[in-house]
Amino acid sequence: MAAHDVGAVVPVKRLGYALGRLSGVLDRPERRVLQSAMLGDVLAALAGSARLGEIVVVTSDQRARAVAESIGARTVADHDPPEGINAAVSLGLDVLDAHSALVVVSDLPLITTADVDHLVGAAPEGDAVVLARSQDGTGTNAMLITPPGAFTPNLGPGSLALHVAQAAAMGVSAEVVYHPGIGLDVDTPDDLAELVRREPGGATGRALARLGLGQPASGTAG
Repeated sequence: MAAHDVGAVVPVKRLGYALGRLSGVLDRPERRVLQSAMLGDVLAALAGSARLGEIVVVTSDQRARAVAESIGARTVADHDPPEGINAAVSLGLDVLDAHSALVVVSDLPLITTADVDHLVGAAPEGDAVVLARSQDGTGTNAMLITPPGAFTPNLGPGSLALHVAQAAAMGVSAEVVYHPGIGLDVDTPDDLAELVRREPGGATGRALARLGLGQPASGTAG
């Protein structure tokens, strides 16, 4: 697939209000720091790919908008009040002008530009969806849809099985792939512990050190 035939959509909840299952270990300001850092690393990985064109971030959070705009992403206002991650994704897909859409959740602190390039390169011809599964094999952390209107994302718990079944019902070709950098999304204290163990670099590594959860790390997604 030629460069810039693919655009990206990243839905972002209000910072500090997401990651609710971490409330027992991080308070709201701390969750805001972590979420902002993970978003920064996701966007850095996307921005580093020569295979991507426009990046669209859907959010109602001003800090998230600033992070997005700092790397040249386009921002779109989420519903007010928010209607959930899939409604936000739909807003992004509606404004994206591309042959294929790469939908990526915002809490993938280990994602790299190489992961993005490999996922884009996995796209087959015709109506198709490539599903990048979560580490536990039940969720969908990223998906490449060709064309963008060929498939309706249904992100959330158990989404991988739902997406595979939906593709079969719609007659859309589906391929499930796994990339370690895409596999870890941070939702639970166990996920956070795994993230700390893997010593991320970039903005997330710096945020963990600031929160007293890791060592200062250098480097960027790529």
